[in-house]
Amino acid sequence: MINIQKANKNHINDIIKLATETWQATYCNIISQEQIDYMLNLFYSQKRIEEQIIDPSNHFLVALENDELLGYCHCFEKNGHYYISKIYVHPLAQGNGIGKLLMNHIEKNGIELKFSTLELNVNRNNPANDFYAKNGFKIVEEIDIPLDKFWLNDYVMTKNI
Repeated sequence: MINIQKANKNHINDIIKLATETWQATYCNIISQEQIDYMLNLFYSQKRIEEQIIDPSNHFLVALENDELLGYCHCFEKNGHYYISKIYVHPLAQGNGIGKLLMNHIEKNGIELKFSTLELNVNRNNPANDFYAKNGFKIVEEIDIPLDKFWLNDYVMTKNI
């Protein structure tokens, strides 16, 4: 049985490990290895994850089965929307409903926090675009964001809740 709970400091190493495995599987044919490494180092340092977990304005959840981390998500308020910064499920666990469970918790939290819209950015070539569309997200903008010497070629997607 999958248990969704608030992340704590004990989950940090597993989050970083899962991020690395998921990013390698997802992005290896989309962006360069150099960009993957750069972004993992930037977004998944021990310090950065710990700051997000302990900051009460951030909402970091983990999906566990028998204490094994299979997925996670991170959300916060951004421009009046409940912004999904991260939502990942281990590649070997995808297709088992874990992403949907996490998304249900995100929506519930967003409603409890009085948000009316979920928002996220996703790489235009990420296979997860289908998952978001099936969960009611619509593309509202196509953007290219500079990140050091790299570019994030994203869709901005939203969903009313």
